[in-house]
Amino acid sequence: MAKIWKIDDDYDCVRLDRFLRKKYSEVPLGAIMRAIRKGRVTVNGEKTDPSYRLHRGDEVSVPFEDPAKLKPSLNVVDKPLEVIFMDENVLIINKPAGLLSQPAFKEDDSVVNRALNLINKTKGGFIPTPAHRLDRNISGVMALALNPRSLRALTSMFRNRRVAKKYLAVVRGRLTGEGVIEAPLERDEHLLKTVVSKGEGKRSVTRYMSLSAGNHASLVALEPITGRPHQLRVHLSHIGHPIVGDVKYGDSGKEARRPMLHAYSLEIFGNDLSYLAGKKFCAPLPADLAGVINLFDLSLDTIIGML
Repeated sequence: MAKIWKIDDDYDCVRLDRFLRKKYSEVPLGAIMRAIRKGRVTVNGEKTDPSYRLHRGDEVSVPFEDPAKLKPSLNVVDKPLEVIFMDENVLIINKPAGLLSQPAFKEDDSVVNRALNLINKTKGGFIPTPAHRLDRNISGVMALALNPRSLRALTSMFRNRRVAKKYLAVVRGRLTGEGVIEAPLERDEHLLKTVVSKGEGKRSVTRYMSLSAGNHASLVALEPITGRPHQLRVHLSHIGHPIVGDVKYGDSGKEARRPMLHAYSLEIFGNDLSYLAGKKFCAPLPADLAGVINLFDLSLDTIIGML
């Protein structure tokens, strides 16, 4: 029998998939996404996308068992997180490459599981929730909400582009100057990856600026104006400069075992959490990325003041 949730102020403007992950953290992420895609999850009686923003008063029909009957959902993982900033509302960390942002299964090691240990929450309390995601093999700045109020505030700021996320990447070939990449993206379910759309994909825009250009590779700063999955990786491959180590999107992977992409700063402009407005949080360069920069004789001088 379907469970009906009526959305209150705590989940106003929260994405549907994030709401379900919060309420059904015992259910594998893949099962949640399949249920949404197949229309087994509905909002106000209609099939919708995982990215749909819920509104106060919406009724969400869910085919899963009442979460009150499920076992405790997440394992607390006693492993460290590199904290950049933390208070009662927000946790900002430097995520290491290789760590999931949130678990697909309750036993997974992830930022969320480690954050539970860090903030000493009980399993029945509010689960730290990423305001945005970094791919498992991408490092850098990541923000998590620690209560419903901050989740609404962060969600609003990201949705309305009142934050600026900037990345560093080492890419193949000599890329000079600066510019804008605008190419619509879509998910290819057959290839299981994001691709540049030949039809009506989602508008996707990336700014880039070359910081150091060599004969075989270049160091670039990147700013995603839109926030599509794998956007930076696909856009750079699209212009003929795949990220070094990104085998999925066209690189050989000879010099690196993961994409050499690092989220180096997160700047907040919005006033939803007014005391954070104007603050910029930066993540130190990971050792593997610094090593690849040196391997290609690229200059770090241009980024010393950025980190």
